[in-house]
Amino acid sequence: MNNVINYLKVLLIPLGVILIFPLVLSILNLIGLRTHNLFILIMMIFTSLISGVMIGKKAFKKGYLSGLVLGLILISFLFLLGLFGSTNTSLHSVIYYLIIIICSIIGSMIGIQFKDHEEKKSPK
Repeated sequence: MNNVINYLKVLLIPLGVILIFPLVLSILNLIGLRTHNLFILIMMIFTSLISGVMIGKKAFKKGYLSGLVLGLILISFLFLLGLFGSTNTSLHSVIYYLIIIICSIIGSMIGIQFKDHEEKKSPK
């Protein structure tokens, strides 16, 4: 049950970015459509990396599995949003989902390394 709570806490960051960042960009309307999609991709990469680091710090071992679970949860949420938005699944969206999974896995592996480094620094 504790792992589910950890995942829910960490998922608040990317889900907030998914919902708020495109809204802010569309309200400002300062960026063209192609650049808009690029900024959303960059923000998703950063948020999945940051979320991966956060879940990796909370993982006990095998950080890549925690990152994989986090990435799968994120893309399932994005896929469901895409179904409601009536977008077609294409090669671009599959690559986008793979990038998110890979970034969350890399982030969780970095996070578990930070955890190991912090444990070595702290006196017992």
